Amino acid sequence: MHRNPLKMGLILAACLGMSRLSISPFAWAAACIGPSQLEARVRANPNADSYAELGAWFVQNQSTDCAVQAFQTGLKLDPSSARLNYSIGLNLYKAGRMEEALAPLQQYARLRPEELNAHLLLGAALSSLGRNKEAFPEWEAALKIDPASKKALEGLATALIEAEDYESVISRLRSAPHNENLSLDLANAYGKLERFDDAAQVLSDGLKTYPNSDDLTKALVTIYLQEGRNWDGLAQAEKLARLKPLDIGAQRIYLRTLVITGNNFEIAAPLSRKLLSLVPNDPEILAESGFLERMAGDYPAARKHLEKAVILRPDNPMSRFNLGVVLAQLQDAAGAREQLEKAIELGATEPQVRFELAKVLRMLGETEEAQQQLKLYQQKTKEESDRSLAALKSTEAVQALKAGDIRKAADLYREACAAQPDNAGYAYRLALVLGQLGDIEGERTALEEAIKADANFVFAQYDLGRLDFQAGLYAAAESQFRLTVKAVPGKAEAWIALAATLGAELRLQEARDALANALKLEPSNAAALDLGKKLEAAQDQQEH
Repeated sequence: MHRNPLKMGLILAACLGMSRLSISPFAWAAACIGPSQLEARVRANPNADSYAELGAWFVQNQSTDCAVQAFQTGLKLDPSSARLNYSIGLNLYKAGRMEEALAPLQQYARLRPEELNAHLLLGAALSSLGRNKEAFPEWEAALKIDPASKKALEGLATALIEAEDYESVISRLRSAPHNENLSLDLANAYGKLERFDDAAQVLSDGLKTYPNSDDLTKALVTIYLQEGRNWDGLAQAEKLARLKPLDIGAQRIYLRTLVITGNNFEIAAPLSRKLLSLVPNDPEILAESGFLERMAGDYPAARKHLEKAVILRPDNPMSRFNLGVVLAQLQDAAGAREQLEKAIELGATEPQVRFELAKVLRMLGETEEAQQQLKLYQQKTKEESDRSLAALKSTEAVQALKAGDIRKAADLYREACAAQPDNAGYAYRLALVLGQLGDIEGERTALEEAIKADANFVFAQYDLGRLDFQAGLYAAAESQFRLTVKAVPGKAEAWIALAATLGAELRLQEARDALANALKLEPSNAAALDLGKKLEAAQDQQEH
């Protein structure tokens, strides 16, 4: 290939010139020039400390890319520098470059395993990437260093909630010091297990410390409304609104509660108008205002606000539903059909949506389609009724358990399961109650029904494995326990159960490996330590 000698000479000259300046790339990288005194120090003594100092200057002057370049250059000179790995990882993390931050943060954690911040930063980076299983051991490591670390507890709770291990969330957070986020996490775990009274108590206690918290108030109001305690929910929302009369978030919670409870339109309507005057482009307040105007029969005003709400938040199915009803009242059947069908597409499951769509279809002369929607309305109505009945029976079962009447609780959970046979949660709670009654076969059947309804119901699988182990069905038990540790690798009890099962099959090395995972999570776990002794004794017996 013919090469231009003049061009090649220029390239060579440029490369030679660059090599003379390579002691400090910042001297020739115009975008990354530090103060002359620091640059001179780097040229005179190009070591890890001088580059760390230069990088720190760039950090102070909010130049992340230049700071990272400086730290990385220093790291090449001292690859084992914990300080530089930390600085690179921290600044990439702050810049939102999580994938890039992982390698230096992992190295920092290896070099400084005793540093709390090493595990907190790495855990936070992994969690922000949605890799909560990998973050879990970092939160555990942080808590071994500082058992009261709220950041570590928050991260741990997030990982456990994602794994649907609500019992572990409760056991870890119940006696821990709380902030707003931890109170919300603990209440969430109680709520998922339908322990609504406990959830409400946690949130009430949190509000004693943080009385102005919108999030705690909203969560407590939601719990009250789920329990049918409408007046309690309304009182709580009103209390926050009075405490924070100028806070839009607090007023929004109050307005939403007024609308849901449905008996206070004379208060809700002027409040919605006041809020709209303050935030005329808030899609939630527009939607609430449109609904109130629809209920008052002011369809033109409702249309105006609901159309604006849909433009601002097109994925809100209830805004679409209300707009559809309003358009039908204004004789715009085609527009109503479009909005109602879009509401269904977006996930609206309320039976009334199907009923209103049937009415619109009839207006358009599409009788057959209208009839289909009426059938769906009847089906959805029955499903809603069954769901409400099941929820009622489940709530009554919880109350029966609190009163110590286990047999009544079992009967109530059976009724809940009969009303909603595809609800894995009710089947699982029935299994727990039957276990308390000593009905092993009933417990097994209920667990199998839970798994049939939800093939990934980890804790039903774990309990089924426990029953298999007790029955000497070790292969079946091992299969269930392996599913558990795969889904919830941070659950020490599952690793212990797997180790015990492998030990019973005399697969001692595999048992010790499983037990090692449990002891990493909980080094002082009495059951794990006891099992370790038994495995050692079995090994000695095998060898002799």
